[in-house]
Amino acid sequence: MSYLSKILVIVVSSLFMASCGLQQVDRYTDVSGYPYRYTDFDYKYVWKTTSTDHGVVIDGYMKNTRYPSIDSVQMTVFVLGKDGKTIARASTFPMFQQTREGDVSHFNLLIRDIRPVPGDVFEFLVHYKGDEGGDHSGIDWVSSFKVDAVTGAVVNTADRTPNEW
Repeated sequence: MSYLSKILVIVVSSLFMASCGLQQVDRYTDVSGYPYRYTDFDYKYVWKTTSTDHGVVIDGYMKNTRYPSIDSVQMTVFVLGKDGKTIARASTFPMFQQTREGDVSHFNLLIRDIRPVPGDVFEFLVHYKGDEGGDHSGIDWVSSFKVDAVTGAVVNTADRTPNEW
């Protein structure tokens, strides 16, 4: 193989590998199979739950609806019993970590060794860094919301439209 051919193969391979790392979840992700929804001022969430032999899997998407740039996202879901005490929890880092307004990130976590019963609550806690694009405009933010662990119905929220995506 000639020297020029080798260079061409290296360049094309590098471009291909770099493009794989830049792939984004489509802004228009089909969320019709995700029955549970919550809308906040910064994110819109959709998710579904699945019981397994190991616990409950929460799988969903979150859409950045507020900031020109968000990064360093961490999501923790607590399972609260009828008495409000924490029964279990799990954390994840939604992908993609850096999103622009309108971008969608995927999250998936397993809460081990639980089977939600009526009265249990999932409390979603989302921590991130948002940037509005100006000098010193970064914000370190934590938002949270609670839903019924069995039905997905929103618990204790002010005038919000949970079904809007």
